[in-house]
Amino acid sequence: MELHDALKHSLAAGRQAAKLLKDNFGNSESYNVSVKNDRSLVTRVDGESQALILSYLKKQFPGVPFVAEEQDKQVNAGVGRDGYYFVVDPLDGTASFVIGIPFFCTSIALCKGPETLVGVIVDPNHNEEFTAVNGRGARLNGNRISVTKRRNIDELYLNVNHTKFDPQRFERINQNILKKIRRFHKLGSLCLEVSYVASGRLDGTINNDLSMWDIAAAGLVLEEAGGRWTSLNGIKPSFPVFEKLDIVATNGLIHDDILRSL
Repeated sequence: MELHDALKHSLAAGRQAAKLLKDNFGNSESYNVSVKNDRSLVTRVDGESQALILSYLKKQFPGVPFVAEEQDKQVNAGVGRDGYYFVVDPLDGTASFVIGIPFFCTSIALCKGPETLVGVIVDPNHNEEFTAVNGRGARLNGNRISVTKRRNIDELYLNVNHTKFDPQRFERINQNILKKIRRFHKLGSLCLEVSYVASGRLDGTINNDLSMWDIAAAGLVLEEAGGRWTSLNGIKPSFPVFEKLDIVATNGLIHDDILRSL
């Protein structure tokens, strides 16, 4: 597959889906909100956005399977490790979307076996598109981006979502990290949070209870910007993975120190 074509068409699909999200944002009475088994929220708009993305990409790349959030797990689990497949999060930041906070996006990645080859994040509220192609760098609206160079803990700006960690790790994060860094944020969209690390707005993020579609595209954007992401054991998961993930994503310079603090 030609990666330039995959990037072009992923961006086209992402833009259409992002427009759908923005057009529906604020009309909460029509969301049809429900709660999934993992207690996360899902709306009518999640499903419509996903259908739009899959329909578009299936026409451009017939026969390439999908891993997608609002898709039957048995279908997702049927994706092999040796061929191409798309990974789609049609609405990352659903909770923000539902309660009226304009911080959400759509995410599309092209993977081959364990590697992500193309990543696209489209944020309709700030007119920002984070993109990356494996080995070719990361970009924000077409301009190259890179991570920060900060490495001292008292200088760091971190995004942290740690409420679902066990009590011991929760307390270690509070004592060893949050009380020492310069600023703590919780923004509400993992895809955008990791992209913000890639673009130098944050130095890192700690997040738990995630899925593959939360990190597939944004993780590549981060790596191509010079950063690093792993599970809490310091190992990067091998895609496709269907278990829940706890991750640390950083500028790379602080990565090992953050892991030790956990």
